[in-house]
Amino acid sequence: MAQSRGSRLRAADDRRTTIIVVPHGGGTDLTTRTYELSHRRLRLLKAAGVGLGVALLVMMGSWFYLAAQATRAQMLQREVRRLEGEVAEVDQLRRRLVELEARYAQITKLLGGVRRREPAKAAEPAAAGDSASADSTDQALLPRAWPLAARGFVTRGQRGRGGRGRHPGMDIAVALGTPIVAAGDGTVTEAGRDSVYGLFVRIAHGGGYESLYGHASRVLVKARQQVRSRQTIALSGSTGVSTAPHLHFEIRRNGTPVDPVTLVHLPE
Repeated sequence: MAQSRGSRLRAADDRRTTIIVVPHGGGTDLTTRTYELSHRRLRLLKAAGVGLGVALLVMMGSWFYLAAQATRAQMLQREVRRLEGEVAEVDQLRRRLVELEARYAQITKLLGGVRRREPAKAAEPAAAGDSASADSTDQALLPRAWPLAARGFVTRGQRGRGGRGRHPGMDIAVALGTPIVAAGDGTVTEAGRDSVYGLFVRIAHGGGYESLYGHASRVLVKARQQVRSRQTIALSGSTGVSTAPHLHFEIRRNGTPVDPVTLVHLPE
């Protein structure tokens, strides 16, 4: 039986296929050509054709993959160049800030620093009708302490009582997260968020005096809480209408802004 099966396989392999090529047209060579191929060779040619097709498909897939990777690499290179440009701009701004701070320090040194006014004049910014209230105010309750745990830089003082240039307090540039402290003993009347001041704290000190601390990044006290002078009440930030971390510090007496320089002991 095995021999008969082998015989059939050999007979199948011995079978041949004849391909006849007959030329047409007006050519000079019109010789008919005949090609004989065994079934085994046809199977080999078929397998080779399939392998070649698979190889072509793999090559095409690889080409598309490499093309996509090349496009992505170009996009990443453009993004890297853009980020490098932004880093260069930030570095330039940082150097500019260092130069400005150095100039500010030189100007402060030339001018001998900010002069402190006499404390005796601190209770005189209000109208004459309030003199009795000022005399009766406990001097220890007045907001005299520097409102930050760091010196900072005064970038803007109190200006005017109306108009576009009005500025009711003092702006002090300071690093983000610097502790903000109470300028005097008192009671927290407000602690929350405002569209202009951002996160803020307002403290009543007695005698009609109150202080306000704006643009904080975090508030650490709540309304009706008693605080002591130099107690940390918030952390500096840039909330509300602000372009950089700083503290907006106000002092008011009976609702009228008072220049903080007339009361607060400025740091050396």
